[in-house]
Amino acid sequence: MTYPSVVLIKPLEDQYPVIKIESEEWRNTGAIVVLACNYFEDENLPFLSRWPNCSLQRNMEAVLLYKAHRMPVYLAGDILGYKDKVPQAVHNRDFLIKFGVKAEDIHIVTKGKNTETEVRALLSILKTDKITLVTSASHLPRAMRYFTDKNIQVVPVPVEHLSRINIEMSLSLPSARSLYRSERAIHEYLGLVHQNLFL
Repeated sequence: MTYPSVVLIKPLEDQYPVIKIESEEWRNTGAIVVLACNYFEDENLPFLSRWPNCSLQRNMEAVLLYKAHRMPVYLAGDILGYKDKVPQAVHNRDFLIKFGVKAEDIHIVTKGKNTETEVRALLSILKTDKITLVTSASHLPRAMRYFTDKNIQVVPVPVEHLSRINIEMSLSLPSARSLYRSERAIHEYLGLVHQNLFL
């Protein structure tokens, strides 16, 4: 149901405030880092239909940030699907170029199949210790720690909120969207548990 699923995910999404494009806070960093989500390698689909919402929002926010204040953009990601042929970082680079980011400003590493290995790959090519990090709001608590534990200063830029900023108690019928919201929340909570136990 809607309200329980929102209550489940909201503590994750509310840990970091929304950063406006006009803010000076993120402009003082040395790079924009965009974490990968996914891509459907199906040329029969329209271009935008190949991108799940998480990828679409992360990449578009990076484009908007870049156009407001040009700086290097860093991407990581290996081949993710068992039938895929191209690394996620390459797909994301092509997306950014299509929407106006200059190719020479994009730095990629075609490694990383989860957040931990993606961050490790990014750290191998980063040329700054202060970054603007773009990822889904519910994913930020876990992603932030992977960077800050390596002494990287991070300005978090949350996107893809699955709950509103202000919520009210409501009754509703069960829905697939609520199930998806709950699944995402549980995935992140389990990821945080793993991180706390093994990092």
